[in-house]
Amino acid sequence: MLYFEYSGLQIYYEKKGEGIPIIFLHGWGCNKEIFSQIITNLTNKYEVYLIDLPSFGKSINTTIDFTIKELAHMLLSFIEYYNIDYPILVGHSYGGRILLEYASKYYNYSKLILIDSAGIKRYSLKKQFKIYLYKVKKKYFKLTKQLMKYEKLVSSSGSIDYKNSSEVQKKMLTHAVNYDQKHLLKDITKETLLIWGEHDTKTPLKDAKLMHKQIKNSGLVIIPNSGHFPFIENHEYFMSVFNNYLGV
Repeated sequence: MLYFEYSGLQIYYEKKGEGIPIIFLHGWGCNKEIFSQIITNLTNKYEVYLIDLPSFGKSINTTIDFTIKELAHMLLSFIEYYNIDYPILVGHSYGGRILLEYASKYYNYSKLILIDSAGIKRYSLKKQFKIYLYKVKKKYFKLTKQLMKYEKLVSSSGSIDYKNSSEVQKKMLTHAVNYDQKHLLKDITKETLLIWGEHDTKTPLKDAKLMHKQIKNSGLVIIPNSGHFPFIENHEYFMSVFNNYLGV
């Protein structure tokens, strides 16, 4: 079993194959196994690194609520520690958030592949009012010591991802979803491929189009008949795009 130490914690990873280095970062609530069907044909040409992000998979010993910036620095430390020269970086959803941060600040990578990446925060008056009302109610119930109403409000609020998270994960997720990374896109200058599910509702296609517009050297491929997990929902189509781009 392979572990990388960062901030006193053990981060699990696997290394497979030989050749051009390529690093995969999974999405929220997942682990490195989500990519098992993607890497099948890569190991003959690529040195594949699969990382379990802190608090997921076999890296569950996390007691630190890492921010996106800290996780990008963790990736930099991983790359530098193992002397990995200019790897291709692949990130899905939450993993894409980390790569947006990394690619906008650090230059030790060759190409970027973002699959239905998160990172764009959408603002609406309705959503802002809902959040404001939640905070007011939460504060009021706490001040008036209406504990049952307070607990009911807290337990019924938030996304499924949030409700299913540990306390550390909740802090990490709260930071992530409140961190708008649009301003970073203009600083990403290396070749970037955006692969997106046509019917994604978590990170909608308009996010991909915005990234494509703002990231100078980027291309966008839309995977039909798929949502947030195009590599699962339309596997053959996705793999034809992915393998063709990597020359497999």
